[in-house]
Amino acid sequence: MRQPPDDHATVPFPTAPVSNMEWCPEGLTTKQQQVAKLIAEETATRARRLGLTRAQFLRTAAATTTAFMVMNKVYGLDQSGDAAAMPVKKVHCDDPDAARELLDRKTFVMDVQQHHVDLKLFGETNPAFCFLDFTRSLPFLPHDVPCPQNIGQLSFVKEVFVDSETDVGVISGLPGGTPLGPAAMADTRDLVNELAGSERCLAQAVCDPKNGPGTPTSVDSLEHQVRDRKARALKSYTYNGFWRLDDEQVAYPMLAEASRLGLRLVNVHKGLPLIFDRNNLDAARMAVESVRTLDFPKVVQDWPKLKFCAYHSAYFQPQGVGAHPLGKSGVTEYLEVVQTIPKKLRRNVYTEIGSTFAFTFLQGPDQAAHLLGQLLKVFGSKNILWGTDSVWWGSPQWQIDAFKTLEIPAAMQEQFGYPALTPKAKRRILGENAANLYGVKTREKRCTVPADRLAQMQLAQGGARAGRTLRWYGAQTRRDFLTLLRREAALRG
Repeated sequence: MRQPPDDHATVPFPTAPVSNMEWCPEGLTTKQQQVAKLIAEETATRARRLGLTRAQFLRTAAATTTAFMVMNKVYGLDQSGDAAAMPVKKVHCDDPDAARELLDRKTFVMDVQQHHVDLKLFGETNPAFCFLDFTRSLPFLPHDVPCPQNIGQLSFVKEVFVDSETDVGVISGLPGGTPLGPAAMADTRDLVNELAGSERCLAQAVCDPKNGPGTPTSVDSLEHQVRDRKARALKSYTYNGFWRLDDEQVAYPMLAEASRLGLRLVNVHKGLPLIFDRNNLDAARMAVESVRTLDFPKVVQDWPKLKFCAYHSAYFQPQGVGAHPLGKSGVTEYLEVVQTIPKKLRRNVYTEIGSTFAFTFLQGPDQAAHLLGQLLKVFGSKNILWGTDSVWWGSPQWQIDAFKTLEIPAAMQEQFGYPALTPKAKRRILGENAANLYGVKTREKRCTVPADRLAQMQLAQGGARAGRTLRWYGAQTRRDFLTLLRREAALRG
């Protein structure tokens, strides 16, 4: 998060996980720090050879492939061939045209996990409020940049729809209605679609079944969110109040109302527990328990006409205060739970990889290959959804590039029984699966969206990468995470 402004950036994307403020980061590892250092050195060298500034080079496809090459080197992985999880060649790093040929393989991209901050909740004209307003402690941040250009609506539109190949996005908020509530979600969706002249953004209904009647995300708000604000799916957070999807007293009235209103997809945050206080062990334990997927078998059995999707693929960090209580890191428990569900109902269970794909990729491309291999083995290619958690990660283009380039090596397939990550599987995961779920109509076989005003803006700036801010906006350390929370609480108070 504490990265310098655009012209002084040293990497094309973050080299350590970025929190969307739904979970607390553990900070950078030694290897992630080494990756950042080597990327800075390699991109500076190549920029000089091409007669570019480093900031100019960082906005090219060659900078992205250079970063991939460095990651392979640091994590001891093959650079090319059948054994490579992230195959890149030297020419892809030295020649921007060759890099574009590798990365710019157009396919339909539908991102089902997107967020931004509604600054109106805190007073849009209040120059003091901004999650990124560290102007007193970080003098390199500009004093005159208004918050919407950082993490608000305008930044979201630019980072996602102009500075990446994302065709359609699904925006969601948080259970309390802050920092993004149902009204602002609908407003942003309408703005994007108005700018595009086509349907490029959808909104979800957000519900906290423990909220009292009359609140923005209570069960009785769903009718307004669906009928008037045209929400396409339901999003809920079991960690908010510590409840379970299979709780007949708490969750089932919400599911009944969603069903009555015609919603068929229930998205729920799982894994990555939100823990504020490491010293409050009881609260930490409850937070961890609430984001396990032990509630899936019963709720899937009891509501066979609904589809359920675990956001973040119920991923648990390997260690730290938010680790799994039984030591089952990653997606291990989730896959075990899903396999207990009868096969005829298992097709109603989906998994989303927002932040989780980036999280594992930044531990080494082979770890992302393992993640996709495990998910493909259990879910197949039709029940995995693409998500990025942007705008917190900045432009999602690097994640799109990484996923399109990623392979599951043959040796890994043989050893672990993973399917191959084929071009067809990639197309499904990147967009076709979500398009089917959300009823997004496509005009061509590969789900392309006709050129629109946002696409024209992207073309005018020289492509999706050319105008990137080279920033990311979520916390990467626990200190930054708590600082943001304290700043938000103080300003709201």
